[in-house]
Amino acid sequence: MFENMNISQGFYEEDFLAFIAKNSFITQEQKMLIRERMNSGQQLVDLLQGLFSGEEILQYKSNFLGIARIYLSDQQIDPSVAALIPEELAAKYNLIPVEIQEGKLLVAMADPTDTRAFEDIVLYSGHQVVPFLAAAEEVKVAIREFYTVKKSREDTSDEFVEAINIWKLDETVKRGQQGSVVRLVDSLLRQAVREKASDIHWEPREESYKVKFRIDGRLEVKTILPISVARSVAARLKIMAGMDVTERRIPQDGRIILDLPSKKIDIRVSTFTTVYGEKVVTRILDNETAKLSLAELGMRKEVEEGVRELLQQPHGLILVSGPTGSGKTTTLYALLRELQSESHNIISIEDPVEYRLPGVNQAQVNTKIGLDFAQGLRAILRQDPDIIMVGEIRDKETAHIATAAALTGHLVLTTVHTNTAAEALTRMLEMEIEPYIVAASICGVIAQRLVRQLCPYCRELRPVPGEIKKVFNWGSIDHFYVPRGCQKCRGTGYNGRIGIHEYLKYDQQIKELVLRKGSALEIERLSRALGIPSLKDNALLRVIEGRTSLEEVIGLTAGV
Repeated sequence: MFENMNISQGFYEEDFLAFIAKNSFITQEQKMLIRERMNSGQQLVDLLQGLFSGEEILQYKSNFLGIARIYLSDQQIDPSVAALIPEELAAKYNLIPVEIQEGKLLVAMADPTDTRAFEDIVLYSGHQVVPFLAAAEEVKVAIREFYTVKKSREDTSDEFVEAINIWKLDETVKRGQQGSVVRLVDSLLRQAVREKASDIHWEPREESYKVKFRIDGRLEVKTILPISVARSVAARLKIMAGMDVTERRIPQDGRIILDLPSKKIDIRVSTFTTVYGEKVVTRILDNETAKLSLAELGMRKEVEEGVRELLQQPHGLILVSGPTGSGKTTTLYALLRELQSESHNIISIEDPVEYRLPGVNQAQVNTKIGLDFAQGLRAILRQDPDIIMVGEIRDKETAHIATAAALTGHLVLTTVHTNTAAEALTRMLEMEIEPYIVAASICGVIAQRLVRQLCPYCRELRPVPGEIKKVFNWGSIDHFYVPRGCQKCRGTGYNGRIGIHEYLKYDQQIKELVLRKGSALEIERLSRALGIPSLKDNALLRVIEGRTSLEEVIGLTAGV
C-alpha cells in the first residue's frame, strides 16, 4: 500500500532530529537544547520553526520519510477523484485525493505517517493509496476549493464558469439577466476571499467595467466586463448590502455577510458616483485577523519584548502610528487581546467597528447623531473603565480627553496618522496639548508599516552589489533575496505581508526633549543616540533575514 515509504517504522521525532542535524547547519548545542525542550513536552516541528522556514522543514521531512513533496497550487486536481473521499474525512485528516494513476489513488497529505488515515482512505475509496507530502495550509485551501466552493457552484451554468475562467461574459450576462449577474457577483466575492484580497473595486469606465482585487496591498485587475453590466452589478451589491437601489446620486454605505460553509465573512460596501456611473468598493473583513495575538504580528523579538513591558503599565497613553492601511487597527486589537481579563472593564470607540472582540465593550462612531470620538470618549469615562481604546485621535478635543484619561488612572490605546514614532509625539504638541501633559501621559509609541513578504517558493539569493553595501553599511552581508515570481505568488514574487515595527520607549531623556518642545528630527536623533532602531532599520533587518525585498522596503519607508 505504501510503496514510497516504510510506514511501519513510524515517524519518530528523535530520528527526524538526528536526520536534520546530519543534513543541516544545526550545532550540537542547538540539538541538545531542542532535545531538552522535546522532553518537556514541546513539539519538534514548533522548535524547528525558529531555525528553518516551513518549506525547508517539509523538504527535510520529505527526504527523511522518502515521500515526494507535492505542490497543490501547481496540481490540477480532478473533482471526480477528490469526490472519492467525503469532505468530513478529508477535513478530519487534512488530506485530499489528487488523481488516479495505474489504478492507484494519489493522495496529498499533511501527515502521511497517519496509519488510521490510510486505513480509512482505502475503506472509502477501494483503491491502493500512494501518499504525497503537502503543506498543511495548501491542503486546507484545496479542501475548501474542491468540496466547499464546488458545492456553491453546482447551480452555475457551464457557459458561465467558462466565461469566468477566461474573464469574459456570456450573452445572457451581457443582456443583464438577473440570474447570471447574481452568479457573477457571488463568484467574484468568493474568489476574492480565496485569494485573500482585502478589497474589491468595481469600477465603471467609459467603455468597460473593471473589477480589481487588492491583494497584499496592491490593486490587480481581475476581469474587464462590458459597461452594459455595470448598473446591474451595482444594483446586486446594493441589494445584498441593504442599500437604497433607486438612489444613485449620493454615496451610500452598507454591509454584507457572506455565509460560506467554512466561515462567515463580513463585507463592508461603499458606493460613490463618478462621471461613468457608480463605483463600488467592497472591503473584506476576515475575523481571523482580529484573532491575531501579539506574538503573531511578526514583531522582531526586541520590539515585542518592549511592547510587552509597555502593556504592564497601570495607566498612560499608548500611541500606534502609521499611514492608512498600515495595520494599526490589527495591532490595537492584538494589544487588547493581551490585556483581556474578566477583572478589567475594557471599552472601545471605533469608526467603524471592524471586528468583534470577545470581552470588549465596543461602540461605533455615528456622526449623524453627534456621536464622534470626543463625545464617545466622554461617555466611556462615565462607565468606570480600566482600559480604553480610541480608534483614532483626529482632533484637539479627542486628544485632550484621551491624555486627561491617561493621567487619571486609565490605560488608553489609540492611533495617530504620522509616519514615525517621533512625529506622533510632536503631533500631540501640535494639537495644543501642553508639553508637560504629553510628557506625563504618554508611556510609549509604536510606529509601523506593512510590506509584502517574499514568496518562499521562488525567492532567489543574489550577491549584494557594492554600492548597496556602502549605502546601507552592509560590510558583512554578502547575499540577499530578491523576488522572482511563480504560480504560487501569481508571478509577483510576493506572498502575504509582514509588519515592520518601531518601538519608541518613552524614557526620561525623550520626555525632557518633549518638555522643551523638541522637533521630530531632534527626537529621532536622540532615539538613534540611545540605540533605538528606527522603522527603516527594522525594515532593513527584515531584508537581511530574507523576509522581504530591498525594493519593497525602500518604497514603503521613503521619507522615514
